[in-house]
Amino acid sequence: MKSFTRATAALACLVALAATPADAKKRGKPEAGEQQQKQQPDDPNGGGFGRYKPFPHNLVFNLKEINGHAATVEVWLRIDSTGRAAGFSGCKNFSGVFVVGSERLGPRAAPAVTDQKCDPAAAAIERDFWLIMATGPYWDTQGDSLIIKGMKGGEMRFARSML
Repeated sequence: MKSFTRATAALACLVALAATPADAKKRGKPEAGEQQQKQQPDDPNGGGFGRYKPFPHNLVFNLKEINGHAATVEVWLRIDSTGRAAGFSGCKNFSGVFVVGSERLGPRAAPAVTDQKCDPAAAAIERDFWLIMATGPYWDTQGDSLIIKGMKGGEMRFARSML
């Protein structure tokens, strides 16, 4: 019974391989316009997938702008190469583990935070900061800047600290 199953599987593979060259001959060569279109895509990265950018680990970034407004309180973020994050979100210090993907970022679990009260303006910036960070935002770099965009809207722009 095993040999019958193996023979059937081998036959199916041979049929699939034999059909591939025949299908290629039927399709023929693409027209010149199609070749030119494939060689010059509209994608600025040269077609296909975007270029991989490594996350800027072990650097401190200070918040410069959140949702189009200048940051009025000190907010900073640092994520090391193991995903451990630390920072100050406007009112509270935080630390936790973040998952860093090729374009996505997000906390693995709720970060530990200090319990402090602060003025309403700083609390509003902190709320916006965590609304963006909790949604598994997209990240990008431009020079010494780190840009974090929330899944449901919101954008933060950080500048690299010189410390």
